Amino acid sequence: MLIGVDLDKENHLVFSSSSPVFSTEAKEKEEYAEVHADTLRESRDEFDSTITALTSRGKVQVVLIGKRVLQHKGWFPVMDSMYRDGKNTVMGRVVLVDGPVSDVAKFRPIDKPRLPLYVSKLIDTAHERNVTVITSLQELHRQFTDKGLSPSLTELKKDGEIKVTGTALLDRFGKYKLSINADETRLLRLLQHQTDGEFTFTILLPKQPGKGVFNKNSMTFTPEGISVKTKTNYKDDKFVFDIGVGLRVGIKERLFSYDVKHKAPELEKQIEKELEQQFSQLVKKIQKAKIDPMGLGLYARAYKYTQWKKVQDRWGEALSKADVNVKVDIKIQSMGSMK
Repeated sequence: MLIGVDLDKENHLVFSSSSPVFSTEAKEKEEYAEVHADTLRESRDEFDSTITALTSRGKVQVVLIGKRVLQHKGWFPVMDSMYRDGKNTVMGRVVLVDGPVSDVAKFRPIDKPRLPLYVSKLIDTAHERNVTVITSLQELHRQFTDKGLSPSLTELKKDGEIKVTGTALLDRFGKYKLSINADETRLLRLLQHQTDGEFTFTILLPKQPGKGVFNKNSMTFTPEGISVKTKTNYKDDKFVFDIGVGLRVGIKERLFSYDVKHKAPELEKQIEKELEQQFSQLVKKIQKAKIDPMGLGLYARAYKYTQWKKVQDRWGEALSKADVNVKVDIKIQSMGSMK
């Protein structure tokens, strides 16, 4: 139900697996195995020589890939058997592990479900809150084969407990480029036009009093309605993307005094300015890495195909030179139970 792919210190492939044990006599309910092999298919034969049942990958819930693997180009063909063998599932979640994969695969929490179910549920919950993306094996294949976007994976690490830390962004060849945290992931999800789930934003407004021990200029809000529109153009030998993000929000927390009922437009402008600055910082970070997890290449191909065709094989570089403008429109729908 869980597969791990990692590299040892000599850069040799190491495969690990975690399988459920249903024997009433067994004290451990999970069986862990680790083998060295050249391919994922070969690892199955090695597993069959060490565990008590025949290995089947039709029920794989999670595929853990070590960060050491993703720091090299050309790792994706290692996953070939997962797609080629019809008995394997392509619905398992693919995850980058910041650290040794074995640390996660060997984890046996006494107060949690079986490890594969625990990790998959953890990812689903984080995705529902838009703390991270969720990428199945099938979706990963699409991201690798489509020139209009670059892959992105859930990122987690084990530091005592297993924790989802955000999203790992890769280039078109699968090489790890950078990580973004939970707040940046929410912004990325909006740029991807992915508006399902819950979005919670906590921001600091510079125009509000912020001195002292506590963050008195902090406020939290949740969008009650989201609209994202992307317009594509081509001017001065470069692409231009104008992205409009409309949010109808409800205030969930406000640590400063403010007359929202009579001065809502002023507060809306402050929130818009802060979010636009955060969007700008994220876009610049992505452009500097010459990747496109936002999928803007899909819009370039759809609306400016002639220009797109010329740069499709070096889209990351073309996007790094593009103008990406994000305009935020905030409307406060509710201020909570208190004035």
